Amino acid sequence: VNYWRPPGNRNPTDDELALCRPFVDRMIEIGQPKLIISAGGVSAKSLLNASIGIMKLRGTEQVLETPGGYSAPLFPIFHPAFLLRSPAQKRQAWRDLLKIRDKYEKS
Repeated sequence: VNYWRPPGNRNPTDDELALCRPFVDRMIEIGQPKLIISAGGVSAKSLLNASIGIMKLRGTEQVLETPGGYSAPLFPIFHPAFLLRSPAQKRQAWRDLLKIRDKYEKS
């Protein structure tokens, strides 16, 4: 959802995310993916325009709708860097990935 890592490895600002959003939406419309996986809270919250965090979003199936009218299921998952810092969460991440695989195979 952002094309560069902000200085100091900080999260992107709302303005930085808004700057990239039209390009992200257009890439999704062109690619027409069967499903979308958003890794981490920044991408999930940005794509879904949500205020709740990744802990509540993960494990759920959401719907992403672009301004051009394309929609696809979106699955928020933990960011890989978070899993490196919190290995106990890998069990939940694995369940999420199995759920995503099942959804993909059915589509």
